[in-house]
Amino acid sequence: MTESQPEPRPEFQPESGPDIQPEPDAPATPLVLLHGVGQAPMAWEDLVVRLYGSRRLLTPWVPGLRPTETRPVPVEEAADRLAQEIELEGLGRVDLCAQSWGSMVATRLAAEHPDRVRRLVLIGGQVRTPKLVSGVQAGLLRLMPASRLADAGVSKDRLTAMLDVARRTDLTDALPRITAATLVLVGDRDRAGQLGARSLADGIAGARLRVVQGAGPSLNEERPEELEHLLRDFLDRD
Repeated sequence: MTESQPEPRPEFQPESGPDIQPEPDAPATPLVLLHGVGQAPMAWEDLVVRLYGSRRLLTPWVPGLRPTETRPVPVEEAADRLAQEIELEGLGRVDLCAQSWGSMVATRLAAEHPDRVRRLVLIGGQVRTPKLVSGVQAGLLRLMPASRLADAGVSKDRLTAMLDVARRTDLTDALPRITAATLVLVGDRDRAGQLGARSLADGIAGARLRVVQGAGPSLNEERPEELEHLLRDFLDRD
């Protein structure tokens, strides 16, 4: 008599239901990069190469600094024009990273259009330009070779006019109205910019201040690799 074999157990079959697909990752917030006086949008080239593919990037001319413009532009007008340009590009909420005069424009934009700015990175910015800083800038301008200015499409007369606009700009009223998470960066060799950086960090609620060791005033040109790491850490944080 042969021994009976146990019947195999039926495999467990889950109840049928709708297919569940994983949610695709949300696209990263677009990043707008604003250059400073004496620079052109190409000043961000090394950083753009490093960030390429991680998010949409926009490097516009800061209003008032485009070579074809015939007059300097006050910070309020520059901020409004830039907000319009961002809207025309089809961008909703953006992150802003800005250098020197671009930082002053970004500060005003974040205050006047808080719903448009998610995170804000200010490099070498000022709340008010101190007389000492104005003197240093004027001295550097006198020493700057005309060929370097020509590369940025500006003249010494245009730069002098823009520095005068910056000297008359006061952003004190804007700081309490900024709701974007803010990172303030300044090089430890940028003595003229450190006072402004501390004033920005103190005036914007929750702002963080980071002093970059060994760096001067133009992080976008001097230290693009380090700036990339700082941006990824700050912008990609939940």
